[in-house]
Amino acid sequence: MNRSGNRFLSIGIGIGLTVMPGFAAGPADDAVLTADKAAIAALAKGDKAAANKWLDQDFNWIDSEGIMWYKDDAFRAGLKPLLSAPGDDVKIIEHKYGSSLVWIQWNQGNKYSAHFWVKRPGGWKLLHTTEIAAVPKRDFQTVEPTYDIPCNNPCKALPYKPLSAGEKAALEEWQDQESGQARWEVRVADNMDQRAVSTYGGASPSKADRIAGMNKRKAANPNAPKVGAAPALWIRTWDFGDAVVMVSVQPTYGDKAYWSSRVLAPNEAGLWQMMESYHNYILASPVMTATPNQPDLN
Repeated sequence: MNRSGNRFLSIGIGIGLTVMPGFAAGPADDAVLTADKAAIAALAKGDKAAANKWLDQDFNWIDSEGIMWYKDDAFRAGLKPLLSAPGDDVKIIEHKYGSSLVWIQWNQGNKYSAHFWVKRPGGWKLLHTTEIAAVPKRDFQTVEPTYDIPCNNPCKALPYKPLSAGEKAALEEWQDQESGQARWEVRVADNMDQRAVSTYGGASPSKADRIAGMNKRKAANPNAPKVGAAPALWIRTWDFGDAVVMVSVQPTYGDKAYWSSRVLAPNEAGLWQMMESYHNYILASPVMTATPNQPDLN
């Protein structure tokens, strides 16, 4: 299911801002960062009235167990933020995409929280948050495929139909990115040294180091089965014209399923790229893999 958000016509250019720790608003705090601190403080206190001032009507929250909560259910459950207040050991990063989307990350040790703020007619609202308590390795056995698994989903077919121009551009970017390493290298942004974050491992190495790792693994095992990208079983997008937020459920081949939370937007040259990505694994998921001879999806 997808719904289009408010659209803006300007072409987005990502601008990064790293903010020093501290709760009080200061010269480095812009309006969105100030709102972010206020919203998290209200959620930490369980102050529904104060939090609702900042939460989008579509607000949803994925906790560190990989459970998605919508706004009303989060309040009913008494959910509290994984990181509830800035401090000297909390690092806050703010990345701006176009005129209508700001991505903020809080990080303290192995704890990561990404906040997706969007510009609505009534001002800036917190649309989505995803929280990860990273662990260095899995406490279960994964399954390495011994046969090729083609990239049917997401490369050829998805349980999702883009409707707006932004949704179509974002989907084209993502499917191209997932088609193989060569296109991944083109479509994944690193202009602000963006780092994907995963439940297993935390923040990723730099893009250059990830590419080096891919090449090293291919050289060490050139005859390894070719395994396509993790499929998507559910996708929801919010299009703001110059940036798109995408949340999806993806069962990794031979591993647990995860929630992916992404920002997709055009770079300075107008090329749509994946700007931010969180892989929040569903702890209650079983380990799943694909059988051979998958049907060809069109």
